[in-house]
Amino acid sequence: MALNTFLGYIPIEISFHLPKIADRRSLLFWLASLLWLLFYPNAPYVLTDLFHLSWLHPHTNVSGILRSAPSMWLIFAIMIISAFCCVLIGSLELLNTSSLIAKVISPRHPQLRYLLMVIFTFCSSIGIYIGRFLRLHSIYMLITPSWFWRQILSAISWNAFLFVMIMTVLQLIICWFVHLLLVLRN
Repeated sequence: MALNTFLGYIPIEISFHLPKIADRRSLLFWLASLLWLLFYPNAPYVLTDLFHLSWLHPHTNVSGILRSAPSMWLIFAIMIISAFCCVLIGSLELLNTSSLIAKVISPRHPQLRYLLMVIFTFCSSIGIYIGRFLRLHSIYMLITPSWFWRQILSAISWNAFLFVMIMTVLQLIICWFVHLLLVLRN
């Protein structure tokens, strides 16, 4: 969970620096944007780590009532805080990065950010599927590309598609809530 939280923080940090280098002609901007996109799936990926809460065996064996073990609740709190922070801040930066890239690509069409958000969350959901179910890391694409792509192609299924769609919609809903919070704040 600590590693996943760190990996979820990387795109957040990158997105803080993107506005400083935002220029259509800047190779650095496009490389940093690509790096952001490659690491962005780690922010919502932390949500899937919440399934590990079952390892805490939260229910008593006899009555099914939740246990009151402080160590279990501490681990629960840490996991929830980690997931909450990565998802909310990641969603905020998805909103900001999509808007920034849309402004750089086409300053006269700010609504392009919505299309970019859908594309980014869809790509992110594919990345989450690859990481969670195939347990593939990006390094495999560089070390053994043919094996990596065979794994990806063999995993194409209706269940994979449904998972990707569910995660895409989930991310978009969370982004919408974050957007509403920002609007209400102003």
